[in-house]
Amino acid sequence: MNDSDDYACNECDLLITVPDFIASGKKVVCPRCQHTITTGLDNSLDKVIALSFTAIIVLIISGYFPFLSFSSQGQQRTISLFQASSELYSQGFPGLALLVFFFIYVMPFLYLLLLLIVLSPIKFGIPRSPPILLGKIISRLLPWAMSEVFVIGVLVALIKIVTMADIVLGISFWSYFLFAPLFTYIVSIVDTHRLWNWIEHGY
Repeated sequence: MNDSDDYACNECDLLITVPDFIASGKKVVCPRCQHTITTGLDNSLDKVIALSFTAIIVLIISGYFPFLSFSSQGQQRTISLFQASSELYSQGFPGLALLVFFFIYVMPFLYLLLLLIVLSPIKFGIPRSPPILLGKIISRLLPWAMSEVFVIGVLVALIKIVTMADIVLGISFWSYFLFAPLFTYIVSIVDTHRLWNWIEHGY
């Protein structure tokens, strides 16, 4: 087994030799653009598995409860997270509705689920062949998981309508607003170097 591997910097494509073991708190930085390639972290496998499982539960909760309610001039309306897409569909934007649903729900869910499928055998010592294809899919899914973009969009929309209606934030709202930073933190741990070390070497 090699004690180092070569990786292309995500920002400038410079080929960098990265050691397999990196002490906790230490960083590997691209010498050309100063982009952080990876950071040493204790118990990163356990953290990602636990956080991914938690994030999936929170995401599921966010889909099955009211997202927000608003009332104005005696009329009240309650919408769920899924209705954010169905409303676009009913207004004649089926393509946009599908994209929103996939970007804010399906893609993050698949990313986390595939992480658990890849990492759980490593955690429990189950023999397996390196899931190279799953690693590639995980890498391809990440740019399309846009939970944080959705959160920013909702905040902007709330600022605009808060003066026109009474807003009540539901369980789904708080669940998704917990999910978004949790998902972002998981992604920050699972950098390219760490992901492929797990896949190819099992550590």
